[in-house]
Amino acid sequence: MKLTRRLLMAGSALLLATASMAAPSLAETARIGVMNALTGPYAFGGVPIQNGMKLALEQANSSGALGDLKLEVIEADSAGDKAQTITLVSKFAQSDNVLMILGPTTSLEATGGAPVANDQKVPLFAIGSSTAILDAGPYSYKVQQVGMDIMGHLSKYAAGKLGVKKVSLVFDRANDGFVGQKDAFKKLLIEQGVEIVSEEGILSSDTDFLALATKLASQDINAFFVAAPAEVGSNVLLQARQGGVPPEVLFLGPSTFGSESFITTAGTASEGAYVVADYFVGDPTPINQDFVKAYTEAYGASPDNWAAMGYALASLAVQAIKDAGPSPDRDKVKDALGKLRDQPTVLGTHVWTMDDKRNPNYGAAVITVKDGKFELAP
Repeated sequence: MKLTRRLLMAGSALLLATASMAAPSLAETARIGVMNALTGPYAFGGVPIQNGMKLALEQANSSGALGDLKLEVIEADSAGDKAQTITLVSKFAQSDNVLMILGPTTSLEATGGAPVANDQKVPLFAIGSSTAILDAGPYSYKVQQVGMDIMGHLSKYAAGKLGVKKVSLVFDRANDGFVGQKDAFKKLLIEQGVEIVSEEGILSSDTDFLALATKLASQDINAFFVAAPAEVGSNVLLQARQGGVPPEVLFLGPSTFGSESFITTAGTASEGAYVVADYFVGDPTPINQDFVKAYTEAYGASPDNWAAMGYALASLAVQAIKDAGPSPDRDKVKDALGKLRDQPTVLGTHVWTMDDKRNPNYGAAVITVKDGKFELAP
């Protein structure tokens, strides 16, 4: 009886030891907060961005890129709202205890959320282009290059290739990112001898652009530039054509319009539009073709500019987590993000890097709408 009891006790101890070895530790799972504008005026970008982010994180889990560490995605809708973003950053940082936050979609949201992320000492990796995201502190980063960098490609093409001499600028005056794009484009055009005929501020909540269309139609211009959400900009374009702005007055836009939703909403009015894009789906390089195949299989549609932006951001986040080493924590990931340089990407010229001020750069492409589809501008 004593022998049997001893054997049972020994067996129980062995089972406990084995179970302890087999059970995953808390360190083997890291929570990642993913938030974008899934509703509201910026959903045209937020939804594909969120999809791209999730795809990259799922690929990291399935490939074993992080060894035994698995990433648990906690999703949220920032709705394009600064107050909601602030609330979500606090929730992710405190009750959800995430390792890092991916998103939000716009500079408008990110400039509200970044100070909170820095107060909570949680890394936040946002989409927006505004440098105010970085100014909030060392825990906030952005994937998108500043307006001056990306708009340089469009200004040179407009002045050099298209021969544009006179331009009117339309912009969402409530969004720092769009204001920055407008200011950068204006400066670069003036440097190349292009005349700025007018600057017209609008809001993303506006729907009636008849007065603006009438004003544009009365001006002696070669082109008009719109920096606004894609659906809003599409309505500006539609109403401008309906209001008498002829097709020979070119429509120019930032990467906001590098989405099929722009063509769908603007319809035939989008024909001949020129857009500077962070990404071109027709790029034949292997890194892009692999991404297009994976995204299409996952979501039943080809990726657009914003899907690529989300995928690129999350891929860089995975690299930072990997570089943070075993048992990564928020500070280690923050430090690893700050050291990312010369990383492969689907964006631009396929190399994403940062300068000493943490401003990203990756090049760009100018695309145009021809026969209802985007193609590289000649």
